[in-house]
Amino acid sequence: MTYEQEFLKDFEAWVVTQVKVNETALAASKKIWEEDGDERARDASFRYEAKLDAYNFLIGKFTNYRLSLIHISEPT
Repeated sequence: MTYEQEFLKDFEAWVVTQVKVNETALAASKKIWEEDGDERARDASFRYEAKLDAYNFLIGKFTNYRLSLIHISEPT
């Protein structure tokens, strides 16, 4: 595996981990906001949602990249 391939594999794994962490944090902050009305938790939930959007965008890019590699390697 080339350095670039190893980097992309590790980076994708990190992004997937960040999605899981932020999903958990989002759920917790929404629960606190709903139960206690804590405005800081509401603000935090907005930040977690924004991060999730960005991380999910990157996951889509990884998927598109893998699909393009499959398409390139297919015989025409």
